[in-house]
This record gives sequence, structure tokens and C-alpha cells, in this order.
Amino acid sequence: MTTTEADLDFAPPVQDKNLDMVRNILFGEQARENEKRLANLERFVKVWTNSVRDEMRKNMDSVNHEIHMLQDLLDQEAKARMADTATARKHFEHSSKGIESLQRQLHSSETTLNERISEESKLLSQIMEEQREDLLTQIKQAAEQLRQDKADRKMLASLLDNLSHQLAGDKA
Repeated sequence: MTTTEADLDFAPPVQDKNLDMVRNILFGEQARENEKRLANLERFVKVWTNSVRDEMRKNMDSVNHEIHMLQDLLDQEAKARMADTATARKHFEHSSKGIESLQRQLHSSETTLNERISEESKLLSQIMEEQREDLLTQIKQAAEQLRQDKADRKMLASLLDNLSHQLAGDKA
């Protein structure tokens, strides 16, 4: 009798049990060994996976902790810079106000000084003009006096000349 595939599918269950027994006898030990290895590998993979997961959690926690520390440091530095910037801005504004005040004072002083110089210049011009007028008057008076003195000399010369003529006439 030849068996076909269809006959094998409908083989009685007794034959399957025998076949399983033969398989078990031939490959049973190896199958059990493989199952043990597979179970050991599964346990190893599970332990290794848990270990890797724990290690990754520790690393992530460590990284998160460092990130938080860096964030805190950056926040502190940012606050310090903002405080420094605010201080510098206040100093700048104070200095700007001081400079503006000094510029106003300088402008005011310059205006006052220019006015004083102008007044002093006018006063000096008046004084010089008065002194010039006085000097001209004195010069005119001195020139007139010299003319008068000169006239007196001419008169004196004429008198002396007459006297000399008279004296010369008396002798002659």
C-alpha cells in the first residue's frame, strides 16, 4: 500500500504518537538542551535588557541632572548679566544727565563770559576814547601853550632886537 499526502493527513492518532516518541528518543535530548539554552538566552536577554534599561535610566537621570544644573547656572548668569546691564544702564543714564547738565552750565557760562567780555570791551573802548580825548585836549593845550610861548619868544626877540638897535644906535 502506498501512502499519499492525503493519507498522511488522515493517519490515525496512534501513528502520530509513535512518531512523536521516535522523535523524542532521537531528538528529545537535543530539543530539551535547545529549550534550556533558549530559556537561558531569554533570561540573559531579559537580564541584559533590564540592566541596559537601568543603566540608560541612570545615564538619563545623570544627564537630566546635569542639564538642570547647567540651566540653573545659565539662569544665574543671565540674572547677573541682566543686573550688570541694568547697573550699566543706570550709570549711563546718570552720566548722560551729568553730561547734559555740564553742557548747559558750559553754555550758560560761555554766554555769561561772552556778555562780560562784550561789556568789558565796550567799557575799555569808552575809557580809551575818553583818555584819547583827554590826551588830544592836553596835546592841543600844550601846542597852544607852545605857540604862546613861542610868541612870547618872538616878542622877546623883537624887544632884544630893538634894544640892540637902540644900543647900537647910541654908540654910533
